[in-house]
Amino acid sequence: MDSGGRDIKAALARGAIIGDGATGTQLQAAGLSPGDCAEEWNETHPDAVRMVYASYADAGSQVVTSNTFGGSPAKLAARGLDARCEELNALGVRRAREAVPAGAFVAADVGPSGLILEPYGETPVAEAKAGFARQIRGLVEGGPDCILIETMMDLAEALAAVEAAREVAAHLPVFCTMSFQVGGRTTFGVDVPTAAEALSGAGVDGLGLNCGLGSGEAIAMVESLVAATDLPVIVQPNAGMPRLENGETVFDETPEEMAGNARRFRELGARWLGACCGSTPDHIRAMAQVVVA
Repeated sequence: MDSGGRDIKAALARGAIIGDGATGTQLQAAGLSPGDCAEEWNETHPDAVRMVYASYADAGSQVVTSNTFGGSPAKLAARGLDARCEELNALGVRRAREAVPAGAFVAADVGPSGLILEPYGETPVAEAKAGFARQIRGLVEGGPDCILIETMMDLAEALAAVEAAREVAAHLPVFCTMSFQVGGRTTFGVDVPTAAEALSGAGVDGLGLNCGLGSGEAIAMVESLVAATDLPVIVQPNAGMPRLENGETVFDETPEEMAGNARRFRELGARWLGACCGSTPDHIRAMAQVVVA
């Protein structure tokens, strides 16, 4: 599919770009229940999915991520949708393109496979890679501007996804973000320098962090990332550290707080600035107003 002259690598070379915020948070507000499959909504609730994309674009997002985070074959199989993997992933990208301006970038979103790879679990790396390849083939059919592999905690899984993307979508830029915890490591013990070195060696076009941390806690990680790589750094933290209130998960960072930290991320050298769990178009709007490319 023709990109319409969109080149996300060139945009990142020129300066900062604004990403989007949480998709799940917005879909839940639209009626997605814990038992629903978000990716199936690409078919069954297309207007709600398009509304999420459009709301972020209206707030200032220059790149939106497709509603395909849980679109791996393994995750879809758990819902009886394995046979529709390619179709639902392609639809997620198409819904985004239908909803945003022609000049906006659409990132094809790839989340963790839902499997635990060897040596921590029983899934061979080759099996995980094959699943990623299948998902990415579907995403490519939708016509994205790049592949965004995100919320990775196991570096081996991240590298398997990057390798699959490089083989299946060689014409597209590939970006990857890890989910670091307070203390600077993922839950699998991967630190920032190790992740940056491995992902750079795998040929990604940019790398960074998402989820795991609030924007205040992410500042130290951003400093480490910028020091560890010359590639564009992506920063998409949560809207604060989650807490339970009356049985509900609450994120406390205000749009103004996230915007202030986004300004700090830009000063440190980060290029792709967005948000993750708990964030809304209001958070992105505030960030877009203070981050100057």
